[in-house]
Amino acid sequence: MDDNLDMYEKKFDYGIEEEEIEDFESEETPFDAEKIRIEQRMLSLKYVKELIDDGSLNLNPDFQRNVVWKEVKRKSLLIESLMLRIPIPAFYFYEDDDSFLNVIDGLQRLNTINEYLNGKFKLKNLQYLDKLCGGKKFADLDKKYKTRIFMTQFSVNIIDARTPTQVKYDLFRRINTGGMPLNAQEIRNSIAKPHIRDFLKRLSNSEEFLLATNSSVNDTRMAAQELILRYIAFDFAYDFDSGELKYDRSDLELFIDNVFERINKFKEDELKEIEGKFLHSMNNAFILFGEYGFRKYNNLDAENNYSKRKLVNKSLFSSLSVILTYYTSVEINEMKEKDALKEITDLITRDEVFSDSLTVGTNSVANVQYNFKNIRKTMEDLLL
Repeated sequence: MDDNLDMYEKKFDYGIEEEEIEDFESEETPFDAEKIRIEQRMLSLKYVKELIDDGSLNLNPDFQRNVVWKEVKRKSLLIESLMLRIPIPAFYFYEDDDSFLNVIDGLQRLNTINEYLNGKFKLKNLQYLDKLCGGKKFADLDKKYKTRIFMTQFSVNIIDARTPTQVKYDLFRRINTGGMPLNAQEIRNSIAKPHIRDFLKRLSNSEEFLLATNSSVNDTRMAAQELILRYIAFDFAYDFDSGELKYDRSDLELFIDNVFERINKFKEDELKEIEGKFLHSMNNAFILFGEYGFRKYNNLDAENNYSKRKLVNKSLFSSLSVILTYYTSVEINEMKEKDALKEITDLITRDEVFSDSLTVGTNSVANVQYNFKNIRKTMEDLLL
């Protein structure tokens, strides 16, 4: 990662408290290299453009708005490279079960090329061809340069849909080392089916979620959508009647990846059921905690009337949101009368193990199980 990107990441405000993931090397299972299915092909730029235009190659417009190159000079130099016949790095696509292609690496480059071919910007500050091509859109170029662009051959690696989930996502993360590497949720989004993208986006923009989080989670790089996917993953794994949580391996990313693969095949009726539960949970959270929900406050914060704004805590969101799903409005009102916010604050203050589990080693089985167990007990005690 270059210095500029590193600085960008440090400055970027997700509105979520940082957490420390522990590396459990002993639990890693090396994948079978024989299961890696990658086809290497040479494709002309003209053919790639046709794939984009007919919808066979997905550039994910909603996502692109967040990661496109902004500087016209940088875009122009890429186009100049094509006109000078300078090879550019390989692209990685993922072919899904429906034979649609999704861009895993090279998203910004392809979007820039597509923008130029569609007349979205003029070339500027070219290094070698400024006198001949500077200030021109694609339609204004001499035929020679148009032909060179269209005849450009791309090296494309296509990852087959039959590649197992763990192998596939590990490949995506290894591959993704470009100008602005995608985070885990951006990778999932890049291969999501359109209705799943719309579903997660709809929930992240819902009034219930925005009220419960005080509109403080920045979704520009899909932090809000990852929170929602965490909710779905842990809700699938949690049995409210028995209190059992089926989370037995300290690999949170794989846990979420597997659930994403599952819902990526869901129909609208299945998604509607999830949506109803999630919105009910968010409504319950707002009734109980108002603008202070899912934040790691202690008793000192309470004494100061929670005047210091804290960030949303992922682990607290995961456990609390799932457990709140299963309480009725009558039970929630009873909890509110007994000051649920103060009880959660007391738990964080008096139980150092619980407090640490919200920030350090948040992926470990022990911490996740301890987190759920204590949140559930605190909620149940409010009903006694």
